[in-house]
Amino acid sequence: MKFIRNATINNTRHCVKCSKSNSVSTCDGCHLTFCERHAITHRQELTDQLENIIQDHNLLRQDIEQTSNEYLYSRKIDKWEQESIRKIRTAAENVRIELKQIFDKTKIRLTRISRAIAFDLKSSCKTDDYLENDLKQWIKQLNDLRLEIQSSYSLELIEDQQSPIYLIKTINKKFSNIHKNMNHIVPHSTANERFLKAIYPASIASGGLIAKHMGPDLDYGYIIGKQHYSQGSHIIRFQIIQNALPYRIFFGCISSEGISNTMNYDSSFVVGWFGHNEIYQHGIWNNNINIYGYDSNKIQTNDILYMIFDCDKKQIGLYHERLNKTHKLSVNIDKAPFPWQLLIILTHENDSVKILNQK
Repeated sequence: MKFIRNATINNTRHCVKCSKSNSVSTCDGCHLTFCERHAITHRQELTDQLENIIQDHNLLRQDIEQTSNEYLYSRKIDKWEQESIRKIRTAAENVRIELKQIFDKTKIRLTRISRAIAFDLKSSCKTDDYLENDLKQWIKQLNDLRLEIQSSYSLELIEDQQSPIYLIKTINKKFSNIHKNMNHIVPHSTANERFLKAIYPASIASGGLIAKHMGPDLDYGYIIGKQHYSQGSHIIRFQIIQNALPYRIFFGCISSEGISNTMNYDSSFVVGWFGHNEIYQHGIWNNNINIYGYDSNKIQTNDILYMIFDCDKKQIGLYHERLNKTHKLSVNIDKAPFPWQLLIILTHENDSVKILNQK
């Protein structure tokens, strides 16, 4: 802070604190005028404020060190690790016990059969009472026993998909809302998607990143994605570049088996969301907003939408970024077998959709 002493016209400037006009100075920061005594007081006030700011900064530095909670989270990870190991060990021990019981029972049963054959052989040999038919019968019994041994000890260890050991991961709460609303319980991957095929009046531009309706209006333009989805969870991010009203753009999936030059959105191979609140699942139509909560009228130009292909759960999702809302539809793989492909349908002339890079 600098004070500019008023060497002249002192009679026109007064201290803002005491109204004195002798030896007054103007603060270069707040542009107020002070006498010598109150200039010192004003300077001290600024010094006190600076010290308060420094103290607040020091407290924030302490918060950075003390609120990281790294130890707490590490303890949670350790607990999860120990619990997972305990579950795995318990499951392994149960399988070992079950395996031993199976082999013990099998061994007892096969030993009983072997002893019966041995008794017959010993008795016949001792009495010297056997013919060709007896020899053939014993050979057959031995062959049957050999096959029984081979088949009885042939087992298969399979993974129980209903009893998973769930993995954990870290998500910054500041950026976790989208993940919560899209319910990404399983890890997802960003699909390197491009538009591959367009059926007139749709067209593809910008290296497969933009799809556009070329007209005439109300003719359906079908666009197919390049990627094939059959396992895992995948996200594709879109922007509505242009959208005539009423909204009539379809987002969904189609089985690769159903792709042809004469496709229909009400095909049994197709599942997805259209305009007028319409939902299509394998040829079945519904537009009841109270049941599905899907309101297509809220989708606007420049909105960001996400398509989620969750193959493991056999469902697709549509996430509306501005509304922070997710819709889900189940897919019957008997009617729409894997692999799936992205399907977009444009209806109005000049309607356009762009594939965006994943955040």
